[in-house]
Amino acid sequence: MPEACSPARTYWVDVEDFFQYFLANPRPSGIQRLVFEALNVLPDCARMSPEAPRIAFVRHTRDASLLREVPFASLVQVLEASAHAAAAPPSPRPAGRKRRRRAAPTRTGLRHAAIRFFERLPPAIGEPLLRAGVLQLAAVRHVRLLVDALSGPTARQQAASANGLSGPLATPTDGTFPGRPGDVFLILGAAWVHSQYGVLLQQLRAQYRLVPILLMYDLIPLRRPEWCAADLVHDFSTWLAATLPHCTKLLAISRATAADVEAYAKETGLTLAGPVTPIPIGTGFTSGPSPTTDPPARGLPMPGSYVLFVSTLEARKNHTLLFRVWRRLMTDLPRDTVPTLVFAGRVGWLVADLMQQLENANWLDGKIRLIRDPTDAELAALYRGCQFTLFPSLFEGWGLPVSESFAHGRPCLTSNATSLPESGGELARYFDPDDLEDACRAVRAVIEDPAGLQAWRDRVAREFRHVPWERTADAILAACRLDRPVLSASELLEQAS
Repeated sequence: MPEACSPARTYWVDVEDFFQYFLANPRPSGIQRLVFEALNVLPDCARMSPEAPRIAFVRHTRDASLLREVPFASLVQVLEASAHAAAAPPSPRPAGRKRRRRAAPTRTGLRHAAIRFFERLPPAIGEPLLRAGVLQLAAVRHVRLLVDALSGPTARQQAASANGLSGPLATPTDGTFPGRPGDVFLILGAAWVHSQYGVLLQQLRAQYRLVPILLMYDLIPLRRPEWCAADLVHDFSTWLAATLPHCTKLLAISRATAADVEAYAKETGLTLAGPVTPIPIGTGFTSGPSPTTDPPARGLPMPGSYVLFVSTLEARKNHTLLFRVWRRLMTDLPRDTVPTLVFAGRVGWLVADLMQQLENANWLDGKIRLIRDPTDAELAALYRGCQFTLFPSLFEGWGLPVSESFAHGRPCLTSNATSLPESGGELARYFDPDDLEDACRAVRAVIEDPAGLQAWRDRVAREFRHVPWERTADAILAACRLDRPVLSASELLEQAS
């Protein structure tokens, strides 16, 4: 057959982890947002690329076919359902306001008590409960029902009719999977949640001669296991050792992660197919779905009165450092000159001591506040109203909150650790996240210089350049253009063994 008549190669994008995530979480994390934004533009970018591959999305099956195709519209529906479910209940009263003594237990106090109880459980039991969240269970159940519904053929067919990206479902009704030798199996999400992923890749290579390409986020469970549950450290290590040998190419979300993966492979004797390729990460989350009518933001602080830290509350994010910084500021400066510190995010893991300390200190009499699980509308309002943002994280694969702050026109004072200087560039200001004195110095330098802060904001507005998600998609597509022959099934089996 002439080359011009050859059918286009298909890039099969694994989205199983996307659905699995929303079985336990009502709101997307940075990984789900990043994946959605990239996939939202990937088909259009593919049609304009030299190879013009077909983009299709797949979930795992338990039968011999291993995979089945699903429409992109099913991802949209799950994300929309999560936004509606999270926005439906009234927002709880933000923590940090002065409490009456001897008051009856509040929902906030009960949730903190439950979180402390879950953290004392064995990780295999406690971690899923922490991820779900005490006040999020109803929302999780709502999203789980939708995910289950989308697994049925009727829902898949209905969703396919609304899918303008990947076209009609190509999976035959007999359950077979139409993968062809040389097709790419693209792994962009949190694949480490699947314990037998290495076995799946081996089977896909042997059965269909697919070419796996993997995007790496970070090696936090291996480099800093103290911030993770013990079972995650074990599972991630096992997943990495079983998965990397099957991947034809490796991508990374930053140069720091790329270097870390290569160093780890060298340290442990893992053989990589080639250098790890960093790809550009887009800025802003403008294409993600949201409820058609967001409820009015309630209980948010007065614009201009606060500094914002957007992140899940977990040990690695270093909220404890900012608590200590604000305690110092309240001692050294007049109260009315110290802005309120707002934590915006869900309460995660390994922070029971921090939450208890904040409660004991009455949230510094309101100078620290927590906005739990903000909706997209509330988060946008928080960015618009803050003086600047803080991001003191100890370890990041990229640092989406830094670029997101710039995208909202707000300066960011951030940690100088790992990949954060890449995401912050010359527009961010930095401090050592392990050094209380350096952090206090950096924060005071900003809040005591209003004119300098305004000049910094003006510079961000003038110089920040959005990175379109099409650049992320184009980099992924470029990495998928194969420059090596596809091995036969027998050669794959021999190599895998």
